[in-house]
Amino acid sequence: MNCPCHSGQLFDQCCGRFISHRELPENALQLMRSRYCAYVLDDAEYLSETWHPDFRPSQLTGDSGIRWIGLTIIDSAEQNMQAMVEFEARMVVDGQVQAMHEKSNFVVMQGKWFYTNGGMLAPTFQPWKPGRNEPCPCGSGKKFKRCCG
Repeated sequence: MNCPCHSGQLFDQCCGRFISHRELPENALQLMRSRYCAYVLDDAEYLSETWHPDFRPSQLTGDSGIRWIGLTIIDSAEQNMQAMVEFEARMVVDGQVQAMHEKSNFVVMQGKWFYTNGGMLAPTFQPWKPGRNEPCPCGSGKKFKRCCG
């Protein structure tokens, strides 16, 4: 299975090794990609474990009405055990393709990377309702209605 983070690698060689706890992410970008995969897989346990305890919500609830279909990393910077990753994630909600654009913040605590918080930005990807033969925005090459629709 290809990794949902769109790295071009197989899931087990990419984010799966972090979600399965075989390895720890070496940097914030790896953690961010694996957290995106955890959203795709609805893995609240991994999301909670990788959220810094000072920022973690008391309860995580998944949203079954969202289907995550794509991730684009826009920028990342790391300095002095802190990092920022800017990304845009695409999703299907009620048959419409939408996007969220965020700058996420990360820190290292006891040798392990954690997500702290993020600031939402205006998405560059505009919501749209796919036409009859539109290609899927997930990049599969299939028509939307036969893929993520």
